[in-house]
Amino acid sequence: MDKDIFDHLDYRQYLLAWIESRPKRGRGLRAALADAIRSPISHVSQVLGGKSDLSPEQAEEMNDFLGHTSEQAEYFLLLVQLGRAGTPKLQRRIETQLQRMREKRLVLKDRLEVKHTLSREDQAIFYSSWQYAAVHILLTIDRFGTKEAISEYLGLSLKKTAEILEFLLSLGLAVQAEGRYRVGTARVHLGNDSPMIAKHHINWRLQAMRALEREDAQGDLHYSSVISISKEDVIRIKALLVKAIESAKAVIRDSPEEELHSFCLDFFRI
Repeated sequence: MDKDIFDHLDYRQYLLAWIESRPKRGRGLRAALADAIRSPISHVSQVLGGKSDLSPEQAEEMNDFLGHTSEQAEYFLLLVQLGRAGTPKLQRRIETQLQRMREKRLVLKDRLEVKHTLSREDQAIFYSSWQYAAVHILLTIDRFGTKEAISEYLGLSLKKTAEILEFLLSLGLAVQAEGRYRVGTARVHLGNDSPMIAKHHINWRLQAMRALEREDAQGDLHYSSVISISKEDVIRIKALLVKAIESAKAVIRDSPEEELHSFCLDFFRI
């Protein structure tokens, strides 16, 4: 379960809640946190017990370990500064900064609730990399409801995965409930007249090329051929392929979500 850091005003309580939400109630995670900040586990225990504090450098290492987005990382660093603040005046200044970030966050959430279509700017981000579409569709599979599971499966860093999830949440392409992510109700459709259509096709053709180099590619299906045929038969083959796509889409529509696959088809004049 992913704990929302913006619900916290004490970094220790946030870390304890995060540990408690992990499988087996976070058994072994204190040692992992100690390794991440290159510190004895006794120091981590003292920090969580309120007897010591993280240094700013350790807090930054913790950001990487927890896979915080840039915004979350900034908020976490402020929480650590608040915990280390030695005067009421400094505490109030940091609390004001934290409150501003929380208010900004709430405004964004309110705005995003009513966003159902992708603007040109959003499309430019979504189609900038295959990763956004991959994470989006991966959320239809129950076992990929956490950023850790997605990160491990796609080979992305936790930070990058978290940033993609934040973006998908902002568009309604993902939703979060009880700390787990799932696909949202908003949909993405890219017409053939879109300026992003070429980038979309390129993204997945590049993945097809990478799939050919995998050691476990034997179960995949790839077909390449160069042919010479009549203009009339070009039309016939296109019709056959369109019919095959329609049949495949019918199967896809009714199929339980279990695995992530890419479906690409090419038939073009040279």
